[in-house]
Amino acid sequence: MLTLIRIRPESADFRELDALYTRSFPANERRPLDGLASDTTGVREVFGIYDGTESVGLACLLNGANDVSHIIYLTIREDLRDRGYGSRALDAIHALKAGRRIMVDVEREEAGVSNPVERARRKRFYLKNGYRTTGIEYRWRGEDYEIMAFGGDLPERDYMDFWRSVGDLGV
Repeated sequence: MLTLIRIRPESADFRELDALYTRSFPANERRPLDGLASDTTGVREVFGIYDGTESVGLACLLNGANDVSHIIYLTIREDLRDRGYGSRALDAIHALKAGRRIMVDVEREEAGVSNPVERARRKRFYLKNGYRTTGIEYRWRGEDYEIMAFGGDLPERDYMDFWRSVGDLGV
């Protein structure tokens, strides 16, 4: 199993993980990682993903007052992709958040988008790892997303309660 280690701006691997984060997500989807990593309330968590002592990826989560956690960012180093690290990272997150429902958002598969293969692949990845579609969709910063959930159903009421519980975090 992979290890998740909480990362703060002063952590030794922070710069490396921040660079991976910047390379992995488009500018319109990113928030400053140091702000996420500086949180001390437990609502925002940034984890380095490690295989032994080797840093292999990054995960950022939001934790609601209800039993829902949201993986807002998950990425594996480019040179290690397609080796099972993403699935193993999800297993580690599921173990860490045992008893909680976990949600992710994926870009909707739509005609006319610039990355239809990536979108379909991302959705298949989560389906393969036990996530289910919820029927919840939203638009953010000009992009359409759908919510997938692991560990139980996620009705829209619980989704909305989650966002009310985490407040305006700038994410």
